[in-house]
Amino acid sequence: MRDTALKIILIIGLITGSLFAQTVSKVGTSAAGFLKIPVDARGTARGEAVVTGFKSPATVFYNPSTLALLTESAAHFSYVDWYEGISLNHASIAIPVPFGGILGLNMVSMSSGQMEITTELDQDGTGDFFEVGALQVGVAFARSLTDRFMIGANAKVLRETIYNTHAQGFALDVGGRYVTPWPGLVLGFSINNFGTKMQMTGDDLIATIDPDPINSGNNDIINAYYATDRFDIPLRMMIGAGWKVIDTRFLNLIVEADGVYPSDNYEWMNIGAEAGILNDLFHVSAGMNHLFLPENDPQLSLGAGLSYRIMGGVIMQLDYAIQSHTYFNYNEHFSISLRNN
Repeated sequence: MRDTALKIILIIGLITGSLFAQTVSKVGTSAAGFLKIPVDARGTARGEAVVTGFKSPATVFYNPSTLALLTESAAHFSYVDWYEGISLNHASIAIPVPFGGILGLNMVSMSSGQMEITTELDQDGTGDFFEVGALQVGVAFARSLTDRFMIGANAKVLRETIYNTHAQGFALDVGGRYVTPWPGLVLGFSINNFGTKMQMTGDDLIATIDPDPINSGNNDIINAYYATDRFDIPLRMMIGAGWKVIDTRFLNLIVEADGVYPSDNYEWMNIGAEAGILNDLFHVSAGMNHLFLPENDPQLSLGAGLSYRIMGGVIMQLDYAIQSHTYFNYNEHFSISLRNN
């Protein structure tokens, strides 16, 4: 089984690396861009270098197989303060099932907040408001095939809205995690957002036209419908390795490097580290993402978290992360997790 798992990871890496190798970045050519925003504070703090996972339902966003790291029920909630009033919320729960494995439910919602409608004649606003939003609802399942290898998948429905116009789609995430024979070394891979194209439809695309403006006497208020293009969602492959450099009761240190192969950009690398103190009662993290991406400087992330028992065997974990960006101000991520010990 160990040799088979390694072969699977290597073959997928080689095939997908060749598939995504491209000379044109294709930036801005995909729909559902909110799927590329990291949803939790702990993963963000590590520079999004978390394809090998950690014990939280939030890891379903990066690699659904890592849900199998949980052995008891857990819940996770996150809030991301993005740009210019845009907010992102994430919720996920993980529940062990009787026949083995972990069932996960997850949701991501994004909102631009209320914006006033302007027109050519009312450039200061019409008094009416609209909102841009996005939603993902997913169902995931993961299980350990052996004590070293686990797999998982996350099926999700997507929806984007702009006022009275919307687009819908379906996507699937699959992933695996393998504990190598070398002490502390773990490999992980995932393929995210493999799914349908998305196309905007809705009442806002209806317009009235005169099909024959040269001649008079005809019906000049014919309803017409603007047909929009169909766009792919942002397919992404991640493969990486995490190493627990130090593993003691008082201090543990994890470092990880992930290669990211997206369908709508050049390839890049994420690197991160996390140090846990006093049996992970408190941890601090740092990371950089988008390394070697031509259009962006590396983005720095920093964060910290605190875990403590609140009742019985329930542990609450609070996390905070801050992430810098090349052309915009930093953004903040807040997370809270609950899990049985």
